[in-house]
Amino acid sequence: MVCQRTPHLRWARTRGPLAAISCAALLLALSLAGCGSAGGNSSAATPITLTSSAIRGKVIPALYTCDGKNVAPPLEWGAVPTGTRELALLVIGLTPSAESGSYGVSVEWAVAGINPALHRLDPGRLPHGAYVGANSAGKHSYSICPHRGVSERYQFQVYSVPARLRVGRNFVGMSVLGALSAQNATTSATGQGAFVAIYERH
Repeated sequence: MVCQRTPHLRWARTRGPLAAISCAALLLALSLAGCGSAGGNSSAATPITLTSSAIRGKVIPALYTCDGKNVAPPLEWGAVPTGTRELALLVIGLTPSAESGSYGVSVEWAVAGINPALHRLDPGRLPHGAYVGANSAGKHSYSICPHRGVSERYQFQVYSVPARLRVGRNFVGMSVLGALSAQNATTSATGQGAFVAIYERH
């Protein structure tokens, strides 16, 4: 995955549903954030608590998948760093690959432009000013829909976008993910939070 970094976080659309995690920094960011750390930029990023009242026992209810209404679950988060311009929310699919210890990464949902004064998202709804970027299928929508019989891990992630940056409206989720989770970069998020849940279609 190659990211072109600019102050406005505007990238050209990339092709392909999955980006293989060959980038150690991105894998580190995902794994640390899933354990409640600030992620790959943990030395500088402020941890943000992220939860969902609908997801209990780390299992996503069918209602919030293609077996139900296929809408995003309710999400709540805690305090964000001072100077945050906006928040970005992503749902990241983690698919084990044939290569031991590595995963394929897909972005199933990407939202930016969230007012940092807000601390919750109602199910299936976006607040005023928020906008949806392209997921790995090239669609501006949310979808959790693994193959039948496959238990897939999904990471719900919130990022604090600093005042010096802005996520463009026509953004690509995978590119923004790579930039905000980068270590020691001018595009790094100032705050991060995440939790991991699973879903298996029968």
